[in-house]
Amino acid sequence: MSQRDLIGQVLSGRYRVIAPVGKGAMGSVYRGEHVGLGRSVAIKVIGEEVPGEMIARQRFEREAKAMAKLAHPHCASVLDVGLHGDQPYVVMEFVDGQNLKEVVANGPLPTERAIDITRQILSGLAHAHDHGIIHRDIKPANVVLSQKAGLGDHVKILDFGLAKMNRETSNLTSGVVVGTPSYMAPEQVLGQLLDTRVDLYACGVLLFELLTGTKPFRSANNEPVEVCMQHLHQVPPRLGDVVARDFGGIEGVVAKALAKDREQRYQTAGDFAVALVDAARGAPSAPPPRPFSPARRSATPPEGTSAATVQLAATEVTATPPSKRSHMAWLVGGAALAALAVAAIAIVQMRGEASEPMPAAPVAAAPIDAAIAEPPPAADPVDELLAQAETLSREAAIDLLVKARKTYPDDARLPYHAGLIYLDRMWWADGLKQLRAAIAIDPKYKSDPELIKAVIRGFNTTAKYDWTLASFLRKDIGKAAKPYLEDTANAHPNQLVRKRAAAELRRY
Repeated sequence: MSQRDLIGQVLSGRYRVIAPVGKGAMGSVYRGEHVGLGRSVAIKVIGEEVPGEMIARQRFEREAKAMAKLAHPHCASVLDVGLHGDQPYVVMEFVDGQNLKEVVANGPLPTERAIDITRQILSGLAHAHDHGIIHRDIKPANVVLSQKAGLGDHVKILDFGLAKMNRETSNLTSGVVVGTPSYMAPEQVLGQLLDTRVDLYACGVLLFELLTGTKPFRSANNEPVEVCMQHLHQVPPRLGDVVARDFGGIEGVVAKALAKDREQRYQTAGDFAVALVDAARGAPSAPPPRPFSPARRSATPPEGTSAATVQLAATEVTATPPSKRSHMAWLVGGAALAALAVAAIAIVQMRGEASEPMPAAPVAAAPIDAAIAEPPPAADPVDELLAQAETLSREAAIDLLVKARKTYPDDARLPYHAGLIYLDRMWWADGLKQLRAAIAIDPKYKSDPELIKAVIRGFNTTAKYDWTLASFLRKDIGKAAKPYLEDTANAHPNQLVRKRAAAELRRY
C-alpha cells in the first residue's frame, strides 16, 4: 500500500493518518490523530517492500515491545500497536522540536551545549540499557531537541526501529549488518553480537560531530564501505585538528568513546557521562556543570531513517570536506546530575605571633589575638561527601547521602541532592520526602530553581495527573512554582500536559 493510499484512512478505528513525515528502510512514519481524543500521534507503518517479510515483522514487533518498556523523559513513548490489513503499525507520541541533524548542519555547537545534549542522550540510553535494550542506530537524525526560556535544550531519542534486546542470543538480522555506517562501531560493521557499548561508540561519533560540525570518518565518494573500513582501521582525528580550538579533557573523552576495542571504551552510559562532566570542568570553553539537569519534554516525529542495511543507509554517509568553519555530573536512572561539589583543597595553616612591646615607655601591649593571623576555615566534610557521591552509582550515591544525614542532620544539602537523584529516577515518594526534609532545614530551597524544575519535570512526564507531585508544588513550594507551571501551560508541546498545568494553576 503506497503512502498516498494511507492518507485519510483510520487505522483500527482509532488513528486517522494525516500526512507523511518520513520514510526509511523499515517503513514509513506519518503524522496522525487519535479520532476520539483529537490527540496528535506519530504512526510508523512497516513497508511492504521490505525484504525478508517475516524477519522485518519480527523486528517491528520487537521495536514496539522494546519501546513500550521505556518510560523516560529522553525516550519516545509507544502508545499503541496494531495491524492495518496485514501491515503492522506502532503509534508513538507526537512531539515537536528540531531535529539534531538540522542543528549540526549549521556548524559546530558551543562545547557546553554539545556536552549537555550528549549527557541527555546518555541519560536516555542508560534507561534503555537498564531494560536490556540496545538502540543500535544512535545518530543526529534520531535525536530531537526543544527549547524553552530559561530551561535550555531537552533531548528525546526516537526510533528504536533497530532496537535489540540485550539478552537475545539469536540474531533476527543474521547476515544483514544493521545500522548507519557513519555511526557504526567496529563490532557492528563486522556483524558480531552486540552489547550496550555499541551505543556508546555512536554517542562518541555524535559528540565529535556536535563539537566539530563534521563526522570523524568520511568518504569523498559517499562510499559506505569505505566509511566502514575507516571505523575498523583508521584512527579518528583529534577534535583540535578539525576545529582550531582547545578542547581540553574532552579530547580524551571522545578518543576513549571511539576506541576500536569495546573493552577500551566506557563500559556504561553512566561512566561516559561522568567522564564527560569531569573533563568539562577543565575545558576552557565549558562552564561549570549545573547542579542538576534532568529531562524536559520535546521532540519531533521521526524522520523514518531507521536503516536496515549498510546499503539502505548509505544516504547517511555524507561526503564532507575538511571543515571550513573556524569553528549531572553523573547519570542517575536516566538523567544527568551535574557536579554536586568540588573536592576539598588542602589548607596551609598560617600561624602569627604576638608583637613584642616596645622597650621604651610603658605602653599597653596589643592584645595577643589581634596580631595572630586568622586561620582559614576547615574543609567542609559535606562537600567531600557530595564529591564522593559523584563517583558512585546512583544507588550507592543515594545510600551514602541518606546515611550521612545521621552524622550531619542539620545540613540541608544532603537531603536536597538525594531528593534530586530520587526524582530523576522517577521515585517520587522517596524524592519528595528528601526534598521536604531539605526545605525544613533550610527554607531557601523552596525557591531553588533546580528543585522546582525537577518536580515540574515529574509533573509533566507522568502519564496521568499525579496528586502527590501537584500537592508538593502547591503546598510545599507555593507561589515560586507558578512561573514554571505557566511556562508548561503556555509552551509545552503536549496538549494534555498544557491543560493539566493550566488546571493546576487555577488551584493557586
